[in-house]
Amino acid sequence: MRSRRRTWMGIAGMVAALALVAGCSSTSGGAAQTSAPSDGPVDPEWEAVVEAAKEEGKVVWYTVAPETAREGLKAAFEEKYPEIKVDVRVIGTADMTAALEAEHATGAEGADVVTSVNFAWLEEKLAEGDWFTDLEGPSFEDPEWVESDWIRDDKLILSPLGLLVVGWNTQLFNGEIESYEDLLDPAYGDGAIGVVDPAIIAIHADWYQFLEDSTSDGYLEKLAKQKPTVYASALAMQEGLLAGEIAIGMFVSAADMSVRKEEGAPIEYVVPDPVWGVPNVFMAVESAKNPNAAQVFLDFFASEEGQRATAHGGATPLSAVQPDTIGASSNVQLLDSERVLDLEWWEEYTAKWNELFR
Repeated sequence: MRSRRRTWMGIAGMVAALALVAGCSSTSGGAAQTSAPSDGPVDPEWEAVVEAAKEEGKVVWYTVAPETAREGLKAAFEEKYPEIKVDVRVIGTADMTAALEAEHATGAEGADVVTSVNFAWLEEKLAEGDWFTDLEGPSFEDPEWVESDWIRDDKLILSPLGLLVVGWNTQLFNGEIESYEDLLDPAYGDGAIGVVDPAIIAIHADWYQFLEDSTSDGYLEKLAKQKPTVYASALAMQEGLLAGEIAIGMFVSAADMSVRKEEGAPIEYVVPDPVWGVPNVFMAVESAKNPNAAQVFLDFFASEEGQRATAHGGATPLSAVQPDTIGASSNVQLLDSERVLDLEWWEEYTAKWNELFR
């Protein structure tokens, strides 16, 4: 079995080294193999899994992944494996958890592959030991995956598909922003900046801790003096930004900003260095009715083709794909899920934030 660190924490700083490969280019050329990396022989056992997956004919994917990532992955996978259709089911965290619990308990047909950000639930189910299947595909033998610490217990894939960046409405702000420090300019006070409420979800509190750790002393206190507008989520902030409620949003999705900009919205954004993100966690469940298709789907996701289809708005451990991602030039810091699961820490941090911002 491949040796991988068994911790959520190992991913937190590893992407710093990825900026060193920004000059690498992707490979191109002959026809892609269907069941093994291009530099390795076809494994007969894996080939049997692929053939069994084609017989199953579909894979059911419960997901909270960003729209661009899930649509890109579905299209690319079905192009390579036209015999296997991807049934994408976008489902919120609470409903997803309830469905998975029921399917596991009753054996009812449902998810084969899951993408979740419910870290507490994932930790609980890992401890129980009979929820997720081991990753079998040859893509996971790639040293860049093995050494990335983005694989947890040979079962979970941690992938930052969406980074949280600074965006602005170009009809309200025609300047340039390069870093979080720029937002302390008094010109951006009196509600011009949007931030998120840490009391809504602990993930927001972790972002504020990231800000404190990666900016100058007293940054949070100075930011509070700007009297920013507080939103419940990144989505709400993005809607406010487009509507002109705020000029600058500090917690918006790079993937969403990129799409809206391409659509012609008056949007610009910058990827700070460092930049913070939440990993989407991919896995195959033990209750899968299409277990072979689940393995082939996850192997494809981890391949160069799969990462090209999904990782544009985030980051990847694959050096050939990294230059084409939004996070290529920044040190990507992923949330500290151990801290996020600490209820006492969250309550104390929220109380501290309220003293400054309320």
